[in-house]
Amino acid sequence: MKRIILLAIVFAGLFLTSCSNKEETAARNMEQIYEKEGIPTKIKTLKSEEFVLELPFSASLSGKRQSYASALIGGRIEKVLVEVGDYVKQDQVIIEFPEDAPAAQFQQAKSAYEMAQTTYQRMNKLYEAGGISKQELDQAETQMLVNKANYDAASQMLKVRAPISGIVTSVNVRETDGVEAKDILAIISNTKELKSTIWTTEKEICQIKVGQKARAVWQGNTIWGKVTEVANSMDPTHRAFQVDLLFENQEKLCKSGVTADIFLQTYVNPQALVVPRKVIKNDIDGSYLYVVEDGKAVKRYVQTGVASNGDFEITSGLKAGEKIITEGLNLIYNGAKVKLVD
Repeated sequence: MKRIILLAIVFAGLFLTSCSNKEETAARNMEQIYEKEGIPTKIKTLKSEEFVLELPFSASLSGKRQSYASALIGGRIEKVLVEVGDYVKQDQVIIEFPEDAPAAQFQQAKSAYEMAQTTYQRMNKLYEAGGISKQELDQAETQMLVNKANYDAASQMLKVRAPISGIVTSVNVRETDGVEAKDILAIISNTKELKSTIWTTEKEICQIKVGQKARAVWQGNTIWGKVTEVANSMDPTHRAFQVDLLFENQEKLCKSGVTADIFLQTYVNPQALVVPRKVIKNDIDGSYLYVVEDGKAVKRYVQTGVASNGDFEITSGLKAGEKIITEGLNLIYNGAKVKLVD
């Protein structure tokens, strides 16, 4: 039994030695291939490109000018003359109450005005005939104008008008609905420009200035804008700093009231040299990467600037047109022959 175990150990040792020898032989063969043909690598040819850093936020968009059409009286809705998405002009009638709405007293005001108007016309004929004085005619005219004002006011109560020109972004009632005075019946927005407010931390606010570019993205649509106001003090309720933005929406790509992804540009270099983070290595002398010169890898120390999630801006040590190694870096060393692969 012991002899069998001993033989097994000997065979296992021979097998492991054989495998180890094979691995060493394979490694030496690969090294010889690399020395002869070069280490397979992929490269990137540097060129100047725009390098942008952005702070991401999420916030709602609303019309720069937005107003509410409210009920002046309570009662039943007779007609709704607009739908969401309609364009309306200022003072256009958008919702109507019935003429017999008790709160408006429209019929009484109408009758009083018509009677005062008839009285004035009769008094005017009498005055022309010398039957009454100018003072009596003036009193009749005044009474007519007062009743007309009451009639107009009652009419205004029954006919809800658009407070501004713009797009109807919300209609909160349907025909036959009952409402109370001051209820908001519809919202009108001028959506050619959209505004938004974001809330930032102490660290973020230091990077933000009035005039910085911003973009808002909603359902694949992008609109561009800028920072219009930056708070100088922290809001005690939000425990954050308020930043207001304004976006151009001439083509109406975004709708008022939606929540969009907002990206605020805090740094822009239109002529930057940018490399992937993974190609930057560090040693005691600083940051370096490998460039290809005459078919060989050359170690090059560089100075890096700002960094995004996946890239570094290079401020010195490289120039446009040079080729940096991006793949195969685990085998690369200074002076190694390289083989470029697709």
